[in-house]
Amino acid sequence: MLDWKFIGNTILKCASGIPETAILVIVTLIVSTPIAYLMALVNLKPKRILSRVFQVYISFVRSLPLLLIIYLIYHALPLWILSFGNFIGKEIDVYKIDDMVYGFIVFAFVSIPILSEVFRAGLLAVPEIQIKAGQSIGMTNFQVARHIVLPQVIDKQLPMLCTFTTNLIKMTSLAFYMSIREITGEARVAAADSIRYVECYLVIFFMYLIICLAVEQIFKAFERNSQKKKEGNWSKNYAGNTRTQKIVSGT
Repeated sequence: MLDWKFIGNTILKCASGIPETAILVIVTLIVSTPIAYLMALVNLKPKRILSRVFQVYISFVRSLPLLLIIYLIYHALPLWILSFGNFIGKEIDVYKIDDMVYGFIVFAFVSIPILSEVFRAGLLAVPEIQIKAGQSIGMTNFQVARHIVLPQVIDKQLPMLCTFTTNLIKMTSLAFYMSIREITGEARVAAADSIRYVECYLVIFFMYLIICLAVEQIFKAFERNSQKKKEGNWSKNYAGNTRTQKIVSGT
């Protein structure tokens, strides 16, 4: 039988881990997005040396499980830093580094190549004639990127960005292995104390479901808003063309 009182207490306990999950996701997106976009721009010309380095990085992240990357960064990286400190004759106290910092490093490290491929696909979908048209009227490369390229990339890749964001939220469930008490971390502590694993995992099942559905609805709202703007611009252009045709025909 399910212990509903325990489930209620576990919901409150797991809810206390939502801020850590939100911070991990938001900081990861803030750090990863600009780097991933620049990486995507470089990867548009695959013959460059830097592009080849990025391709190796992307293949590396694709090939390794997230849990293994966590162990490499959270456990092995501090040992490498200590060894480097001993080599240069300087003591570095790596154990003063907050666990959340390792979380940011891990999830940004994994997110950057995934996001770069999303942006690269969006960049390839932008017609080159539009970029040349912007340059022909005197726009700088930055202005072209800001006013022509980037809005279309984001608009075309909104579904993929939604999928990436929800996957990132689910990936943070492994932050417990870095001693971060996010949603899953709180649930596992409660389960270990009470040996009621079914109730605990049932709680986080619905908690992640609700959070991811809420994020999905936010992205759908952005898509609807974008579609309305497109329809509004199309109506204006159509009305303008019709008016021009009447003037030319003299009607």
